[in-house]
Amino acid sequence: MKSSNYFIKHFIKQSRKIIFALFFAFYSVSIYANDTEDAFALLTKMNHAVQTQDYRIYFVSQDKNQYATTFEYSHIGAPVKEDINAYLRYLEGSDKEIILHKGITSYFQPNSSSFSITSSRIIEAFPDVVYNNFNDLKEVYDFIFLGKSRTANRSAKLVKIIAKEQDRYSYVIWIDDENSLPIRIDLLDQNSDIINQIKVIQLDKNFDKKEQLDYINSRTYPILLSIEKQNNALDQWRLAWLPKGFKEVAAYNLNFYNSDIATKLFSDGVFSFTVNISSDQAKQANQIIQQGGRTIFSTNLGHKNIIIIGNLPRTTVERIAQNIVQK
Repeated sequence: MKSSNYFIKHFIKQSRKIIFALFFAFYSVSIYANDTEDAFALLTKMNHAVQTQDYRIYFVSQDKNQYATTFEYSHIGAPVKEDINAYLRYLEGSDKEIILHKGITSYFQPNSSSFSITSSRIIEAFPDVVYNNFNDLKEVYDFIFLGKSRTANRSAKLVKIIAKEQDRYSYVIWIDDENSLPIRIDLLDQNSDIINQIKVIQLDKNFDKKEQLDYINSRTYPILLSIEKQNNALDQWRLAWLPKGFKEVAAYNLNFYNSDIATKLFSDGVFSFTVNISSDQAKQANQIIQQGGRTIFSTNLGHKNIIIIGNLPRTTVERIAQNIVQK
């Protein structure tokens, strides 16, 4: 009888532990699911806000161990990308301006020739990740709601976008509570150290939009860079390996400062890189440069200079370079 009571008590005790463990597991999964849904909702609102709203921001961009650069960015939004107007000005150093007008981005630089390219946004303002359809990224990235905090005297919600693989970086985006605009964007390496940060220090929703539009419409714009469909320069090579989720999104020839460059652009929607082959004959040792989140790797194949430029870790870029093979 005593052993029977002991067995019953032991069974009840163990059952409680099992029930508690199952409840905790279910509760944890529920919290994770809710966090993911919250993160998706915030990112979707941000994506819409950053393209359709009117705003002027002053922000600082800084790479790890580098000086900060400050910018003024004015954005006049529209539901259709081709109707968006935007203006970015460097507030330090040379007085450089970048203007988006009628689906064309023009670069005005005091010490070199101005030029224009076909582009629906100014890439120097916000990174690619801000403009994504986040539903397309579920297989490659996890989305985590981190809670609330404050920056630039504004309340914000934090979302982390982290790759399922360890071959690329991750982001923490601070999304403004009031208007859903990104007001701080941290790029993190595999050790979760910040290697680049974009931080809004002032946000103005009541700037003079008419004055800004008048300035944009009054400018004389430089001609488009000569960009042609890719010829056979890159068709002689292929990539035997790509990070998961990456695909080729563009291939073209570019004549830049009297140098013919064949380029292929690859992207996973968050990060991107280009493989560039110069028409010039070259013989030089491998070189690599890292600037914040950007890696530039130069090598030679078949007496051609090949340069890979991407916002990817050094090890990933080197592996891509090692997998360029001749067809």
